[in-house]
Amino acid sequence: MKKRNPKNSYLSKWVGDIFHIYDFVFQQNFYFIPAKNEEEFRKKCKKQLGKIEFKEELDNDKDGGFSVYQQNGAPVCFLWAHTPRHIIHECWHAVSWTLRKKGINLTDDSDEAFAYLLGFLTEQILKVI
Repeated sequence: MKKRNPKNSYLSKWVGDIFHIYDFVFQQNFYFIPAKNEEEFRKKCKKQLGKIEFKEELDNDKDGGFSVYQQNGAPVCFLWAHTPRHIIHECWHAVSWTLRKKGINLTDDSDEAFAYLLGFLTEQILKVI
């Protein structure tokens, strides 16, 4: 695993209320949008990103979400949530998706990679709530 350089900036405000997080180890971009429900998430996306098609029906009973959209042929990972509990939950989905796409499945031998990325992503997001 690559070592993180503390001088590198992992978190930046991207546009509006959308925060960009880049993980140098697994070379993955994540975007976090603080939102209390899915309707607020979608409104912020449309306002700040323009045309986005949501294929799923609106579900305001959800407390968070993780979605992957394609942009110029590359996957773009979005997370939204409001409370630390739900942020951690959505970060787990993001970690699981990211590492599986890299060919890393959760086993006793790979759990450190999952723990690293979960800790890193959660730490970055908790800085902005």
